[in-house]
Amino acid sequence: MTIAIDPDVLGKLRAAKESAAANDDIRQIIAARDEVLARYSPMFQPDEIGRISEEALRSFLYFENNRHWTGLNRQVNRICADMAVTRAALAALVDEEQSLETRMDPTTAIKGMGKGIITAILHVAYPERYGVWNNTSDSALVQLGLMPRFERGARFGERYAAINAVLRQVAASLNVDLWTLDALWWGLGGDEIDDAIDGPPNGEIPTAGARRRAFALERHLHDYLFDSWDTLSLAKDWEIYTSPGDPQAGYELSTPIGRIDLLARHRREPRWLVIELKRHGSSDQVVGQVLRYIGWIKAHHAEAGEAVEGLIVAHEGNPQLHYAVSAVPGLSFMAYEVEFRLKQGPTLEEFARP
Repeated sequence: MTIAIDPDVLGKLRAAKESAAANDDIRQIIAARDEVLARYSPMFQPDEIGRISEEALRSFLYFENNRHWTGLNRQVNRICADMAVTRAALAALVDEEQSLETRMDPTTAIKGMGKGIITAILHVAYPERYGVWNNTSDSALVQLGLMPRFERGARFGERYAAINAVLRQVAASLNVDLWTLDALWWGLGGDEIDDAIDGPPNGEIPTAGARRRAFALERHLHDYLFDSWDTLSLAKDWEIYTSPGDPQAGYELSTPIGRIDLLARHRREPRWLVIELKRHGSSDQVVGQVLRYIGWIKAHHAEAGEAVEGLIVAHEGNPQLHYAVSAVPGLSFMAYEVEFRLKQGPTLEEFARP
């Protein structure tokens, strides 16, 4: 499969490659490549992964060890709940005697084993042949117009095979390896794209410090909502949207018009819920953003007769937000409170070299 990369898109990618040299976070990720591959690639080979220890697998899922991907450890207990099943699935995943579409099926059946973890393991096993498909690369591909089109109901492996072909072509066009390409996506995706679509609030650009603080708070809230969903009152009626092979599909769902913070489906009724966390933007902006996403879900996800609603989550409301919400049927608002607690951290064994 060969795609035509628009010259403007290729220019953005080359600019991201150049700017990476001045970004300490990206440089550190790229510099860690050989060390991480030397540690984990041998464990992920076909003759070894079928007997990988739980400690080795757990250690890989922590950023402190993989040096590249945060958040993989969220699902560590689910993934390691039945190591016999997990080992068999991973053995199939790296078995290149099977078709890519077929050998990915067993991993997608394991709770918690989403696209980010599956393709990170595949990439580390075969770094020259498989790229990483996660929320960050997904968002960048969508926004740049590089995401392949899929038939509704396409298997996870079919979708990844098409995406991997694009990743390999982009890496070749930039003359970088797939590990480096995955680091470059970080500078292209997410809130920067949303801000470019919406524009700065009230025509003013927040200071770098204010934006970092706002983003940090929102990221913690975002992760908390996702990780603790079953403990929330919303969980009684709503569940986070999932798709085959992607239990985190409703977390930061990438669309051509921006990234949806959370997408949920009603447990009993034909209804969708778009959840947006209010950032530094104005109330008018966040309402417009949610309505934009509601329209996109109606057009591309909802079936005939399915309703799409919206929920704005913010630290506090204001008259502008309340009036706007009251005027839109199916749109609601909830406020959150911040509570800080101390908890026991991961054990030394979870971080230790196997």
